[in-house]
Amino acid sequence: MKITTQLLALSLSFAVFMLAKTQGQQNLPVIQASKPMVSIRDGKLLAKDVWKLSPTTAPDIYYTQVPRAARKITFITNKDSISFTTTYGKTYDFIILLNGRDRMLTRISANYEQLLNPTVQSKPAIQSSDTIPFFMKNSRLYFKGSLNGYKNLTIMFDLGAGITCLSEQSRAKAAVKFDGHISVQNTDGTNNEPSASINSLEIGGLHWDKVPLVQIRNLAEGEDMIIGNSLFRDKIIEVDYEKKIMILSDQINKDLQGYQVHDVDYFQHRPRFEVNIKVGEQDYPFHFLFDTGRDGSMLIGDDFTNRYGLWNKYHSLFSFGGKKIIVIPELKIGDQVFKNIVTNANNPDYPNAKQSLLGNKILNQFNFILDNRNGKIYLKANKYQNDNYSAYNKFKLVRMLIVILIIGLLLFIGYRIRKSYLRKQSSL
Repeated sequence: MKITTQLLALSLSFAVFMLAKTQGQQNLPVIQASKPMVSIRDGKLLAKDVWKLSPTTAPDIYYTQVPRAARKITFITNKDSISFTTTYGKTYDFIILLNGRDRMLTRISANYEQLLNPTVQSKPAIQSSDTIPFFMKNSRLYFKGSLNGYKNLTIMFDLGAGITCLSEQSRAKAAVKFDGHISVQNTDGTNNEPSASINSLEIGGLHWDKVPLVQIRNLAEGEDMIIGNSLFRDKIIEVDYEKKIMILSDQINKDLQGYQVHDVDYFQHRPRFEVNIKVGEQDYPFHFLFDTGRDGSMLIGDDFTNRYGLWNKYHSLFSFGGKKIIVIPELKIGDQVFKNIVTNANNPDYPNAKQSLLGNKILNQFNFILDNRNGKIYLKANKYQNDNYSAYNKFKLVRMLIVILIIGLLLFIGYRIRKSYLRKQSSL
């Protein structure tokens, strides 16, 4: 009898809970949809068909790109839309009714998803707790740090990386306990790589716990790790290429005179900002990835080419596979102009999902402040402003030297053949 009474009480409690839940959902705003793909406008950025409705996930949570900044977020179905102006720390629930029958509880969250913030370790008195020295190899930026207590690792700072990565050749240097696998797409192709969910990382006196990472195969010799913006999402990052320091802070504490400000949007924590690309005689604005991990000037992805239908409008030098080597007549970043950049563009008929990006041959000509808290990036030209990048004139010179070398080689071979022929004739 006692057990029966307990079961009855539990059943009544569950029924009351379900009734309250149903009534709560009935009070939520509802938008209609007849297709499962939803577009989202987060601030100024419109991402088309990026949200797939899932009947099995309740609530299905969308995290705002810049949680601390008040932003207008709009969900757009093929039949309806709804907007909220978000405030940091709050959530906003609504229902998407698919085909008039499936109710999708959806939540917009102005919070960070799985935020990792560093703690400050003891440091020498001469070194500021938020200042990390770095060094350069080619155009890339590197730190020295430790993983799981194993010291003196070489760590690349790559704002184009969506997750912390460990080189396959460096796994023996740190006590990494792999406990899963992640699909990784990079220059080594698409592979299912081993991952580790809990690691301890230290760089320049800053310490992170429970850092997830994935093992990859395409790092260069001497590169142990890659870290990106996933470790700094609630921070302001200042990089000074002239002083070779990176400063982390919670607010901007310096005079911004001489800096140009740009709005930033993010893709998997990776910052993008708008630049202008000239093709022919026309300028095309587009958000390019701010990729400090690329040792090159830029890359034209399917996204930019498809947006404006430019594949047959590029000044092409030659083609190979599904790519073209092209000349970009002009790149404008604020009031800074880069002329005749030689780069590669992928044929959109053979999509590879690579985003358009700017690499370090361009980016390290600017000291920058990335304000992740407010979705802004500040750029200031530095002393490397006129350093070489892949310009067309340089390409033409190299091509001319190659042609001269080939002609010279052919003439030499012809001379040897003729000399051999004459020697045979004289011996007859």
